[in-house]
Amino acid sequence: MNGGEGALKRIMNNFRLNARLSSQINHNFKVDALSASFFALAGGALYPFVAAIAINMGAGALGVGLLVAAPFAAQLFTIYWGHLCQGRQKLPFIIYPGIAARLLLLPLVLVNSPAVFITLIILHHGLLAITWPAFTSLVQKMYPMARRGRLMGLVKFVFGIFNILAIAVAGRSLDLLGHPPVILVGVAAGITATLIFRRIREPEEEKETAICRRFSPGESLRQLRQFPALAWFIVGMSFLEIGKFMLQPFLPLYWLNELGLSQSNIGSIAIVVTLFWFLSSPLWGALVDRFHPVGVVMAAGGLYCLLPLLYLGNPGLAGVLVGAALTGLGLAAYEVGWSNNLLGMAGRQSGKFIGLYLSLVGLRGLLSPLLASVILGGGQAVLLLILAALFILASFPALIHSYRLGVRGRKKETPEVVAVKIAQ
Repeated sequence: MNGGEGALKRIMNNFRLNARLSSQINHNFKVDALSASFFALAGGALYPFVAAIAINMGAGALGVGLLVAAPFAAQLFTIYWGHLCQGRQKLPFIIYPGIAARLLLLPLVLVNSPAVFITLIILHHGLLAITWPAFTSLVQKMYPMARRGRLMGLVKFVFGIFNILAIAVAGRSLDLLGHPPVILVGVAAGITATLIFRRIREPEEEKETAICRRFSPGESLRQLRQFPALAWFIVGMSFLEIGKFMLQPFLPLYWLNELGLSQSNIGSIAIVVTLFWFLSSPLWGALVDRFHPVGVVMAAGGLYCLLPLLYLGNPGLAGVLVGAALTGLGLAAYEVGWSNNLLGMAGRQSGKFIGLYLSLVGLRGLLSPLLASVILGGGQAVLLLILAALFILASFPALIHSYRLGVRGRKKETPEVVAVKIAQ
């Protein structure tokens, strides 16, 4: 009983945290939390159902693969956006592309062609990708290092609640009304969120964090030689993410073609993923504080590896929901783990290396679903699941080597707990 009371007291203390912050940080925290609630409504109304809507329009394995690859294809250019926003105000890189990306969804209200639908989604993600490096760098400036993890955890908690609400309502509405009204609500919520975020008071950029604005991907890659632990970490993450991304075209096709699930059922799957994601995020953040981020990343890999093994048993809806729980736990560990490890190794060059890393994620996320679609098109679902598990397992030796190199050359620094959300 005392343990439960202690946990409750810690949660309440977190919610009272903003009373002890400076006026600017307090203001930014409230704006961030309010905008996050609308971003959650916008995302929950669309993203969990994109593949299912396309399949119902007539999209096959290749179309689903392109949809899954869309956000990752957009990430190919984040290396450029990371360079461009370094040393500059971050809000313009977040506000204008964010509004344009939402407006680009409006034609989906009238679309019944899977090809047009997929094309607009790809363009939508292309604009959103501009915002990612800027948002990550802005969060670093907005919140003090000592309280960043707790403040971001509270924002994530708010996001999770509204995301679950949006998914539940959208799944039912899609079954009853179709996609046009749901997309309209999502567009309105997304634009509202971006307009609210405009009220963020952006701290001044420190002069020493600015880098040369001349764009050179080759220079970024060459500088990885100075960070061997970072280079090996990227190798390990490449294997893990290839396996992770190969699964994504398989899942909606299995749900709809094999199990015949409704949009409400798919909404339930997304709700389970979201619940386990945001409820476990504080736990993974605490483990990052106590242990090393690479260990948390490997825990994510272990959870993701269980997913293809589960689907080899041809699960029903109950098994699919278990898989959704594993996905949510793995996603939270993955986000907290990779971002904290990368930021810890890259230091003040984090904006540049986050852009580089996300671009490489984009390459993996573009090619892996397309490869999976080819395998699925040949009727080799079992082969796909086995390959996905093997790729994830292959990440462990490189991650362990990265950890050893990092410990060997690590300077004593105060850890900064953050979580960077990327395309899933």
